[in-house]
Amino acid sequence: MICAATPDDAAACSAILHQWIMETPWYPNHAPESASEQAMLRRIGSGTVLVSKNGADINGFIAFADGYLDCLYLTPEARGKKLGTALLDRAKALSGAGLALWVLAQNTRAIDFYRREGFKITASGDGSDNEENLPDIRMEWPNKEAQNG
Repeated sequence: MICAATPDDAAACSAILHQWIMETPWYPNHAPESASEQAMLRRIGSGTVLVSKNGADINGFIAFADGYLDCLYLTPEARGKKLGTALLDRAKALSGAGLALWVLAQNTRAIDFYRREGFKITASGDGSDNEENLPDIRMEWPNKEAQNG
């Protein structure tokens, strides 16, 4: 079940993000501010955050607002089961003209996922503008239906 996140979901979303960080050897910072529970509360309060629930447990979330996809993370058990696609499809449906995101260049799994989902690479950065100081890639999904309608 996919539904809107509430402030009560912030800790679970933060834990999912921290789990990804801890299992990613090339990720340089094991405690970034953007992964904190307070950062999740801000996302929930100011943007659109959707969670995927398996019963009462949250097994994934997506955060987006104003055409920008901030993050999409799943528990290890939820990966490879089309849950990321389901969350992204819901965000696409709610995003009007399209979505853009920045992904770390080393995150090849995410880049491959977004390409399969119709995103195109539109720019790259040297990492000086991100919290991790790692090269990154901008990807965009233009909502052709909204542009043609």
